[in-house]
Amino acid sequence: MIRDNNLRMPVILALCLITFGAYFGLKDCGFVNYDDYKYVIDNYNIQGGITINSILWALKTSYFSYWHPFTWISHMGDISLYGLNPRGHHLSSLVIHMGAVAAVFLFLKYATGKLWQSAFVAALFAVHPINVESVAWVSERKNVLCALFWFITAAAYVNYARVPAVGRYVVVLLSYLCALMSKPMAVTLPLVMLILDFWPLGRFRIKSALPLILEKTPFFALSLLSGLFTIYAQAKNEAVAPLSESSTVYRLSSAALSYMTYLGKAVWPVALSVFYPYKDISSLWPVVLSALALAAITVLAVWIRKSRPYVLAGWLWFLVTLLPVLQLVQTSAAPIADRYAYIPFVGVFIIVSWGISDILQNNKTILTLSAASVIIVLSLLTYKQTGYWQDTGTLFKHAIDVTENNFLAYNLYGTHLLSTGRTDEAIEQFERALIIMPDYPALNFNMWSALIIKGRKAEASSYFEKSLPYWAVWGDTPVFKLGISFLKQKKYTTALEFFLKVLVINPQNTLVYKYIGMALMGLRQYGDALAYIDKGIATLPDNWELFLQRGLVLKEMGRQDEAVLSFKEARRRAPNAQVINDTFKSVLTP
Repeated sequence: MIRDNNLRMPVILALCLITFGAYFGLKDCGFVNYDDYKYVIDNYNIQGGITINSILWALKTSYFSYWHPFTWISHMGDISLYGLNPRGHHLSSLVIHMGAVAAVFLFLKYATGKLWQSAFVAALFAVHPINVESVAWVSERKNVLCALFWFITAAAYVNYARVPAVGRYVVVLLSYLCALMSKPMAVTLPLVMLILDFWPLGRFRIKSALPLILEKTPFFALSLLSGLFTIYAQAKNEAVAPLSESSTVYRLSSAALSYMTYLGKAVWPVALSVFYPYKDISSLWPVVLSALALAAITVLAVWIRKSRPYVLAGWLWFLVTLLPVLQLVQTSAAPIADRYAYIPFVGVFIIVSWGISDILQNNKTILTLSAASVIIVLSLLTYKQTGYWQDTGTLFKHAIDVTENNFLAYNLYGTHLLSTGRTDEAIEQFERALIIMPDYPALNFNMWSALIIKGRKAEASSYFEKSLPYWAVWGDTPVFKLGISFLKQKKYTTALEFFLKVLVINPQNTLVYKYIGMALMGLRQYGDALAYIDKGIATLPDNWELFLQRGLVLKEMGRQDEAVLSFKEARRRAPNAQVINDTFKSVLTP
């Protein structure tokens, strides 16, 4: 008979193969216009890959409202290996997810001694569709990386609990610090350690609660520091809504509904979306029923704790690990998110795996067929869900199809349509979103942009006024980029509208005078172009490109002598005068 320990590597290999198959569609997925650009593509801090300076930046920054240096370093590693090829970034996330799957299996096997129950939990974790968001979204690298260190920490803690020693304790502490440095959601891990003390370790039978709690003091201290720093970083970036914006009753009601919604998605993982908007809690009945259901499950778990201790342990795991993301302190525009269930659902999977094993322990054939069927179905659903992450348009069109009143999905799908030249369709999406969120600044900016492209200037102006709070966060960069984009397409009138708005948003951005001049040159409005170029030279007298541009305009205006002088000034200031010389010769040619 084959010993369980001899089956560990074959099981891990099988788990990795199942995971790879379920996520095979990642090969066709790119970056999405939902944090990926700000996180990776346009984040100049990581564009050089892994360097001393970039590592120091990762250790110090709270960019994007988080302190997670290990996550930044992992992105830098991807840049070093793959550049900005999205396949490489997706491959890294998948490999880390596979590592987390193996860690779940080894942790549970070591903690409980149960091979197949542990393998089934790991398999559910590997291919449950709700985890697609964490694996397929490049910006959620922090989630898979945190989970990997989370389960390594859990395994190290089991090792310490079995044979307490200072060295083993230090290993647990260091691996926990790695989890926190990947994503602060690991703050609840010390509480999960206490849950593990109850089951499967059974330490509460040997020690009282106080020594076990005191044993976790350094972990709770790290959790507190991480939590405080995260709240500070979120508040600094205006990501935390004041408590006065919603009542305590509303927050608690929303939390109760969220718990039950997550349980529903654990059992029936369909209609998954990248974003779920808040729902109006106008009726108390769903809240009351959710609260009663939560209470009933908790009472049942406590009641059967002696005969089925894994039920209470798994249930507490689920409740505790979801606490930081229930928006009790609101840091998100969404009440729930698929990525938040990545670690918490392991508690649910423990209940399912051990529970089914207990119920069907005398019928191994049905048990095996049932487990295999569940994994196959979930794998197919995961493969399908992964396909929605192919690009921004596919992702948010799907979100629109499976949710209601999803203003963010309308907005970002509209942005995708706008970027692909389908302006009329984009306006339709923005109109739908504005019915739901009429004062959303980014949405108003997008509608203004679309209307400007269509030449509907008068109609567009009111939307620009409502978009002004957008610039407090983003500055003039989005408008500037759009203007340059249209300039490259030789859509000079549209480009000019965007460049003129840059001056409204940021009058100090005198570099835009050059681009206004270029747009006016394209429109053959040379007099106006010269006026803006001269304004640019007055504020940026060392910019040789402005003098070159001035010479070109003067040449077109027939003012040959003045053009020659401008080209000479450009040549004197330019670091490489060859371009100036070539242009200078063309000016002298009749």
